[in-house]
Amino acid sequence: MIIGITGTPGTGKTSVCKALGLEFMDLNKVVEEKGFYTGVDNERGCLIANLDKIEEYVRYEEKRMMVVESHLAHFLKPDVAVVLRANPFLLADRLKQKGFSAQKIKENVEAETLDVILAEAVEICEIVYEVDTSGKSIEEVASTVREIIDVEIVGEKGGKKVEETRDKYKPGTADWTCFVEKVCLTATMKNEKRKMQKKLLFFLLAQVFFFVKKKKC
Repeated sequence: MIIGITGTPGTGKTSVCKALGLEFMDLNKVVEEKGFYTGVDNERGCLIANLDKIEEYVRYEEKRMMVVESHLAHFLKPDVAVVLRANPFLLADRLKQKGFSAQKIKENVEAETLDVILAEAVEICEIVYEVDTSGKSIEEVASTVREIIDVEIVGEKGGKKVEETRDKYKPGTADWTCFVEKVCLTATMKNEKRKMQKKLLFFLLAQVFFFVKKKKC
């Protein structure tokens, strides 16, 4: 059985996995160490993962129960996907502390606000849990994830407990719709502001050029 811990960068995947007390596979490290990538995205400053190679490697290494962690984990079609979520503004602060560029923070915050990874996981995986990490300690989140793992290991034999746990952490429990307008509108306004600044700069340069040319004449 493969348990995939996924979520937008900054939601706490690695920290939570370390606190689980279980062996886990960090797919980002595997990509880098094994060379499972097809190129480098210079704009985003990251490797372009080769998902086929990663899945082949994970399936080969698969044990009775394996935990894999990465924002790519759900693409491997794990038996169970646990999507970690975080309040978009809290996420922005975490990413700033990690040293992410303004562009990467913007992209990840928008992705979290619009449920991008959750939607992908629901489309790809059969069993999906959603865990909101906002305002919780790493230990609290790890305890929740461990509860989910223990329940899924027992599987259908767990009867009502399995149903209750799946219902408690079903997709849709974390709702960021109230942030959509704030996050996306702010991003749009910033883009428009940048466009206006560029137009103003070009206008000023044109004026200077015209003035210099006129003076020479």
